[in-house]
Amino acid sequence: MFQLDRRAAAWALCAGLLLGWLTGAAAQAEEAAYRYRAPVAVTAPATFVQLALPASAYGRSQQAGLQDLLLVDAKGERVPFALLAPRADEVRSSEHERDTVLYPLPAKPMRDGAWASPIEVSVQGDNISVRRLGRGTAGAAPPLSGGWLIDTGERKRGDPALQALHMAWSGPQEFSAAYRLESSDDLRAWRAAGVGQLLAFSGESGALTQPRVTLAADSGRFVRLVWADAATAPAISGAKTIAATQRSVAIDPPTELVFAASTAPASKAPDEATQRALHFDLGGALPLVQIDLRLPPGTRVAPVRVQGRAHEGEAWRDLASSVFYRLERGGDISVSPPLELHTTLRYLRLLPDARAAALDAAQTRLVVQARLASLVFVAQGQAPYALMAGAPKAAPAALAMATLVPAFESERARFGRAALGEWSEITEVARAAEQQKQRAALRPWLLWAVLLAGVGGLAFMVWQLTRPPAPQG
Repeated sequence: MFQLDRRAAAWALCAGLLLGWLTGAAAQAEEAAYRYRAPVAVTAPATFVQLALPASAYGRSQQAGLQDLLLVDAKGERVPFALLAPRADEVRSSEHERDTVLYPLPAKPMRDGAWASPIEVSVQGDNISVRRLGRGTAGAAPPLSGGWLIDTGERKRGDPALQALHMAWSGPQEFSAAYRLESSDDLRAWRAAGVGQLLAFSGESGALTQPRVTLAADSGRFVRLVWADAATAPAISGAKTIAATQRSVAIDPPTELVFAASTAPASKAPDEATQRALHFDLGGALPLVQIDLRLPPGTRVAPVRVQGRAHEGEAWRDLASSVFYRLERGGDISVSPPLELHTTLRYLRLLPDARAAALDAAQTRLVVQARLASLVFVAQGQAPYALMAGAPKAAPAALAMATLVPAFESERARFGRAALGEWSEITEVARAAEQQKQRAALRPWLLWAVLLAGVGGLAFMVWQLTRPPAPQG
């Protein structure tokens, strides 16, 4: 029995040593070791310095949201920093004015309540001509005119919608005149367009006026302004249309990156569509804004389906379908607009339509616009600084921006600038990572070996216990 116990203890010891080796390897993998290092050169010194992160920082990071970045000084001491996301585009509005032509209305409407038109409109193809009826000139109002017919001018496709009319008058200094508006595209069919009031008052602080006439969203070319009481109306001398336009202004413009097609990943059973696809590796999970294809010379039309994924092991997911083109007409070249694509991923795959030609992998380029973050740090410690990355188990080192920069909005304009140098790989960390990768590949086999050895040892012990005792000599 003592011999059997020693054998069981030996089996347990071997299994424990093997499992301990596996556990130790796993614990070693969890240590926070940074694999990559890049120098940080301060180009514009300040108390707080902003470092625009290039795409290479996303490629070296091994945690989502750049959580494994670390900034150190020349002594290896931590330098406090925060991550700063790009600001969203700002929408700015601007107003454009244009002169109009005014025609006075008669003093009263006709018996049926309709107003006699002081002008006549004729249309010949794309040409529209306006001719005044009767005597007088445009802008000259008879005494006690019932109102005004205003020609806002011909509009072209794409012109911004009219927002209002800005009325001008020559007197009196004080008045209050109510009106109603009607609108028409052809001087025949009229539709109600609201009511309002023009005002002018004098006070100790100066004149107070209300010259703006708000137009309806569907206002036509012709606007009829009819006074509620012509005796209270001012002497109108002119009017301008006001059209508001809005445009998006990039406060922090996205970064443009150009990529060549990469080698297609291995697939167990590739179909014809995936064999014709173009694959692009962006080098890191980038926050994309839009993508575009730079096609080779000549006339090209490429209907494609865009797929993407963040990691190599994930399944492809559909993102969008689009048609990229490059058209040559004589000396003119027109290209397709970029495809808006707001997502974060590393790999893109473009599958051409089966009815279209395959894309030229050698000459086709993918152009992406990505909103890359910045790193803001305190210029403390001993320069030069270095940025560390590539630690899959490291705890996040970035502070909240409000903690790092208490008066952020006022301090932002005074931020200094820094640039990131070339990345280098830390040999010891890289070697340990490769060893861990090898152990990870061996771990399933070693676990099976431990299991089989344990079963074999157990079977041997059972056999030892159940066999008949040897005969006594």
